[in-house]
Amino acid sequence: MSAAVHRGGGIRLFIGERIEHVSEREILVTVCEALNKGTGWGYIFANFNVSGRQVDVAIFSATTTLVIEAKGYTQPVKGGVNGSWTQVGPYGSRKLRNGYMQALDAKNALRDVMAGLFGPLPGYPNALLAIAPAVPSGSSLPPSDFKVSIGGQDAVEAALSATSGALLSEARCEALAAHLDLERVSGRDAAIHEAVLASERTLLRYESSFLGFHGPTGKRLEDDQYNLGDKVISASEVLEKALLSRSALLIRGPSGCGKSLLSVRIATECLQAGVLPIHIQGKDFEGKLQKIIDAELGLLGTSARDLLASRHLGRQLVLFLDGYNECPEPLRTVLTRALQAFSLRYGAGIVLTSQGALARQELLSIEEILVSPPQSALKSRLAKLSPEDENFTNCQALLGIARSGLEAELIGQAAALLPAGASKFLIFDTVSRRRLGDSAAAGTRALCGFADELISQTAFSLSVREFDRFCDARGVTDATRHVILESRLVSQRGDRISFSHEMFFSAFMAESVVRAARKDSARVQAVLRSPRFHGAKVLIVGAIEDDSTLRDVLDKNTDQGILESCVRGECGDAARRIVNARLDVLLAEMVAEPSDLHFLLNGEGWHSSSIETAVHRPILSAFAAFLPAIGWLLMQGIHFDQVMTACRAMEGRLVEANRDLYEEARTKKVPLRHEIFSQAYVFNREIALSQLVCFIHSGGLSLRHNSGLEFGTALKNAWSEANTHSEFYFLLGITKFTEHASWAAPYVLNLLERLTTLPYHLQLDTMDFCVYVRDVDDVVKAKMIAALEGSMDKLGWLMNSMIFDALKGLGGLDAEEENYRAVVVAEIESALSKPGPQADTEAWNVFSRQFDHPYDNIYWEEVDNLASEQKQQLLFKALKGVSSEYVSFVGILIRQLADFGDPVVSEAIEPWLRLPDKRSVMPQDAVEAFFAAHEAMGSLSLSLPAAQVSPLDVDETMRACGELAYWACRLSESEIESSSHTLRTCLRSPRGCAVAASGALRRCKSSP
Repeated sequence: MSAAVHRGGGIRLFIGERIEHVSEREILVTVCEALNKGTGWGYIFANFNVSGRQVDVAIFSATTTLVIEAKGYTQPVKGGVNGSWTQVGPYGSRKLRNGYMQALDAKNALRDVMAGLFGPLPGYPNALLAIAPAVPSGSSLPPSDFKVSIGGQDAVEAALSATSGALLSEARCEALAAHLDLERVSGRDAAIHEAVLASERTLLRYESSFLGFHGPTGKRLEDDQYNLGDKVISASEVLEKALLSRSALLIRGPSGCGKSLLSVRIATECLQAGVLPIHIQGKDFEGKLQKIIDAELGLLGTSARDLLASRHLGRQLVLFLDGYNECPEPLRTVLTRALQAFSLRYGAGIVLTSQGALARQELLSIEEILVSPPQSALKSRLAKLSPEDENFTNCQALLGIARSGLEAELIGQAAALLPAGASKFLIFDTVSRRRLGDSAAAGTRALCGFADELISQTAFSLSVREFDRFCDARGVTDATRHVILESRLVSQRGDRISFSHEMFFSAFMAESVVRAARKDSARVQAVLRSPRFHGAKVLIVGAIEDDSTLRDVLDKNTDQGILESCVRGECGDAARRIVNARLDVLLAEMVAEPSDLHFLLNGEGWHSSSIETAVHRPILSAFAAFLPAIGWLLMQGIHFDQVMTACRAMEGRLVEANRDLYEEARTKKVPLRHEIFSQAYVFNREIALSQLVCFIHSGGLSLRHNSGLEFGTALKNAWSEANTHSEFYFLLGITKFTEHASWAAPYVLNLLERLTTLPYHLQLDTMDFCVYVRDVDDVVKAKMIAALEGSMDKLGWLMNSMIFDALKGLGGLDAEEENYRAVVVAEIESALSKPGPQADTEAWNVFSRQFDHPYDNIYWEEVDNLASEQKQQLLFKALKGVSSEYVSFVGILIRQLADFGDPVVSEAIEPWLRLPDKRSVMPQDAVEAFFAAHEAMGSLSLSLPAAQVSPLDVDETMRACGELAYWACRLSESEIESSSHTLRTCLRSPRGCAVAASGALRRCKSSP
């Protein structure tokens, strides 16, 4: 969405009224053109009055103050410094006002006003009587003097370059414009044309209303950082993306994390960049996008027709939709399509906020910006607490459970009223009751009913009429209704009423559920399983104050999110104690379980072992539900001892299995050490310890949580005590993605030095760990590199690739990289200097190594640096040298070769026009090469060779799709009908061809 900034340069134009006279317009145009040639600042005042005297044009710059009296004489004019002037025409003469005196009077009147506003000024402005387009032939006018210059339109530029007295600074020019009540306009078109000026005034009114409503909200955004792919960006960089990106922006994150504030901040700052924002709510969408746009613009004092007509001023339009996830689910696809249509119709940018992905997200080209839960420092800023505040220590602890900026703000607002160990629900309830004041009971009852009503309608808002009817039906008094609307717990925008934030909606939803269920735990469980209450589950559990009901609910609960929230303290102290008690039992069972395990060999080679257990432990059937909870506790430094004990117990079983099954494994050629370790920690999903270790290695732990204060100490103790493969495997997984990875490097070095003796998956993880270490001591790093180099060729060719990646991560290839450049150059020269299949194979090796080689960047640089003819020759030979089995990157190669536009390359491309091999080990790559070949022949305008007809419909359908790709790229649509393949296949299998051909056409549209 490239932004067209409408207020540019250092020239500012103000008017008293629109300029109507032709002569004044022409002079203004000349002034603007002359000033725009320069680089300095300038102010132009046009068509305004000072002390009852009309002034046509006044110009202020760093070197001159110039007043211009514009005239449009078409017949000869005669006159002097004094007296009236006379205009002589073919049918007589007529008296005119003295132009010289008009210019002089205007100059003096302006100087008087300036002196009255700013005090005595040295010197006087210059004055020019400018006659457009020129002084009529036969005229007799007084000569120019130091008071007034007289000339045609061509005299303007010289007058502007002359120095004068009565100079003003930029700040004083602004003050003078305000004093004279002049109107700022964007440029000469707005000053001259009524339609442009009307459009600009519409925009100015809209901008003022937009900033008045959204500005205070945008200012509430605290500085934070956001994730765009693997980069961390600031709010200003998000704005830059919104202005310059050709993609729609999706601002995504959990509830209350600041998505809406970021969206509003960007929208308000768009105005400063000359971009026109429209900000609407997803919860208001009922099937017609235009309807909610019209409603929102109406509230801001304009209409869609007027605002969109203003696009003729060159203003880029950006549509902001806040809360896509609040749109009713059945309408989300409709909303996505409506956004796509709006963007295409108006050339508008799109910025959305949502908790999740969009329905049919592929319809919009999306760049996703992730907003994470706030860190401790940001939460403290939002809470605005100081150590002197009452209840400060308790509130600091509560900030630890806050996972959104809104929660942090509310903790600060209700700091003195919150008890120790308060749940999230209690935070919302306390703030709500405080805002409702004496009407807390009646207001809470009414808002619970409002939440019920919204749930029953699967909506996020009601119309004013529906809300009135709801109040009447529930007996809500006018006084209570007034208090609710003033409480900031709900908001009214136009004729729609909703909760001010979805988290308040969830809080009153939770209160409503607990009131309706009373102490019926079965009913609460049913609600917690319902998708309708997904966003309120944690609040519902936190709202339960009866210990018996709470225990019954949690003892039967297997919801991972609820259990994790309980151990975090989000559901209150009572819930935390109950779940922690269950966890203690589960972890004790996890530690005991390995002693009952038996390893068996039930086949030959790899994947030939299994695990049996002698004792059934039914309590562990729910262990998977507690994995996120255990993960969070581990990241706080809790339960390391239990996990390490379980690892040692498992290691004992592995040692026994190695001893007991050794002979059988030799007979069956089973790599026993690798096989049983992988069963214990990778492939088995039944054993509790295996589930936990898999969860950790999948990133389910480290990528979900930040480490707590005690994590580092617990981790270091564990590393110092570890001495088994099982313990090391667990520790590698939990350390890899944390800031402690580099600290653990000496322990990883110990593993690298005996890499060949480790189980296979421990080998993999040890090498992978090297990619994540940073700032390692040089001595340790050198030893790690040496250990990896010493393992080269000892673990098989496949593992060599892993070793290369590890060396690359450690910088172990940096020293050799430039030395290897000579090898690459020699390979390229060899491939180019010789004819024949061997040289073609060498050329293919060079090309493919740009994508899959330890020194791939060197290959890419050297290939890219080749002269055009050499590069074409290399790619031509490479395509001829491709192995028919290995077809990755062939599609890329064909397209790059076709880009040279040389028909000679068809010799190498034509073999790839054959139907893809159905037995290809890389079927997707084979199909890509098939289409790339057809597209290349089309772009080169070369004829397709004749192909033998296949008796199979699927073959002919594929061939027809290839032809469609060919003709689409050849840009000769009329010739498609002459394709015998396409016609024959359509007649034979119209449905199959239609489906496949539509896919081919979509593919062709996206091709260069």
